[in-house]
Amino acid sequence: MLLSLRLGRENSQVRERTVVDESLDYVVVGAGPAGLQLAYFLQRAGLSYLVVEAGSGPGTFFTRFPRHRKMISVNKVHTGWDDPELNLRMDWNSLLSDQEKLLFTPYSDKFWPNADVFVDYLASFVTEFDLKVRYDTRIERIERDGDFVLTASNGDCFRARRVIVATGVSRPYVPKIDGIELAEQYETVSVDPDDFTDQRVLIVGKGNSAYETADNLTERAAVIHVAGPHSQKLAWRTHFVGHLRAINANFLDMYQLKLQNAVLDGAVEKIERDGDGYLVSIRYARRDVLMQSRYDRVIFCTGFRFDASVFAEDCRPALTISDRFPDQTSAWESVNVPDLYFAGTITQGCAISRSPPAPSSTVSAMAYAH
Repeated sequence: MLLSLRLGRENSQVRERTVVDESLDYVVVGAGPAGLQLAYFLQRAGLSYLVVEAGSGPGTFFTRFPRHRKMISVNKVHTGWDDPELNLRMDWNSLLSDQEKLLFTPYSDKFWPNADVFVDYLASFVTEFDLKVRYDTRIERIERDGDFVLTASNGDCFRARRVIVATGVSRPYVPKIDGIELAEQYETVSVDPDDFTDQRVLIVGKGNSAYETADNLTERAAVIHVAGPHSQKLAWRTHFVGHLRAINANFLDMYQLKLQNAVLDGAVEKIERDGDGYLVSIRYARRDVLMQSRYDRVIFCTGFRFDASVFAEDCRPALTISDRFPDQTSAWESVNVPDLYFAGTITQGCAISRSPPAPSSTVSAMAYAH
């Protein structure tokens, strides 16, 4: 049962705090595609649940990312097939339901759809099935006293026998590099190419966000270097959708044709101020040679990580892969916290650790976080 407690006045308005005095079967944290898909099936199964979302609507991640708004999840509307199962193989965005009208394909005929359209689709899915979603509810503490107790920043409190975290990798992954505070970050750097006219730009990272950024600057920047400590991983070779996709690989063509742009296999070790630019020390992987180059701008596109800071020490999930993903079993349960599960893009931790990695089961645009 949900109880509403009336709190003191703030800005001349009375706010009510929600407290759950009985445990739900599930609390799902995050109203992205994974959280909403779970809500649909939990509701069909007759289980008590609630989805809590920090943002003001569903799909908050997709209101900001990818920065240039083109998703890398396939939306092939015209397949030539009548079989709905086969059609879903070419539709990487739809959530599963018993209503054909709630497929994503009627919302866009673009093969690479715009992220804003996907946000609208998620909102329609919530409305159509009257899913139990609480917006503007940022969970700031998760504890356990037998059941899980989740406390939100607005004072709301929820109890559940099981928790499913579907927040995605919500924090920027910032490598430990001397001088990294001088660099710009993918999530806040300008997306206006004119701001980079005639500049030398270093982009650190070799995922889709790095190449999306590089491709956006090619018409204005004088020189673009993309750097990372390992050789480039290409999705069409690894069969893992989180690796570099062809849609973002135009930059490789310019590199191979020697059009002033380059891909560097080397680790950035230091960034220093150099007049109105930056002097960057890069240790090249194949020769173990440290070299320095000057750039006007340095942009880090090194992906995102899972945020475990909201968990109390006695129920904090173990992390893996440079502490970027929760360590989980083949059933997507935390390896050290029973009844704590994960869904969506953070389950890539299982796929990445396999060799060869398995394709992600999530919407492919979430691969921008990888």
